[in-house]
Amino acid sequence: MAPLPTRRVILSHYVHKARHPARAANDNRRVDGLPIWRMALAVSAVPIVSVLLILSILM
Repeated sequence: MAPLPTRRVILSHYVHKARHPARAANDNRRVDGLPIWRMALAVSAVPIVSVLLILSILM
């Protein structure tokens, strides 16, 4: 009797590319949180954009 063909094991099926890097046990930061400077930049840009929009409507 001929041996049964075995399934090939493909390593790429088991490797996750989007894995987060290892972190220390006492690192309490959020994994997916935005850096604070991006949020500060977005908050400070809102009044500037509002003023530009108002001026463009008035002119």
